[in-house]
Amino acid sequence: MGDPQDATRARTGDFVQALTGVQSRLYAYICSLLGEAVSARDVLQDTNLALWDKAQDYDPARPFLPWAYRVAYIQVLAYRKRCTRSRLLFDEQLVSELAQEALRRDDDLDRRLEALGDCMNQLTGSRREIIDHRYLQGESVDRIAARLHKAPNVVAASLYRIRKTLLECIEAKIATG
Repeated sequence: MGDPQDATRARTGDFVQALTGVQSRLYAYICSLLGEAVSARDVLQDTNLALWDKAQDYDPARPFLPWAYRVAYIQVLAYRKRCTRSRLLFDEQLVSELAQEALRRDDDLDRRLEALGDCMNQLTGSRREIIDHRYLQGESVDRIAARLHKAPNVVAASLYRIRKTLLECIEAKIATG
């Protein structure tokens, strides 16, 4: 039998990895509910603390993000309660509707990212090279043009056509479902 401390460490490591992996999505979700970024950062910290406190309640067999969203939603409501005197707060019904919309968009984003991965895998040769250099390596159009011995406007036009092709591919994959 394995050491129980090793199992606890592994579970803690998995939890920390899941938590750090969703930070940007949690922040965006909280921003969408509060309508402003400064408070969202504070609520994100409150959410992280609450998630850490509830780590033992998390069932690793279930998806992490929906559970984290629920905790964030509760933290948003708690923040709103603390700030009830402010006239800039959304009413609770609107916050609930925004939360539902954010969840729908999150599901759509997951489908789009998966479709993008599939579509990217279909790119070959110089088309894939141009996309990789521009978006994975962050190179400028001018630098890519110099590398390929082409004019920058030719590379920019190629990028436009590739992005258009990727968008069409994504939309086709989403439509066929």
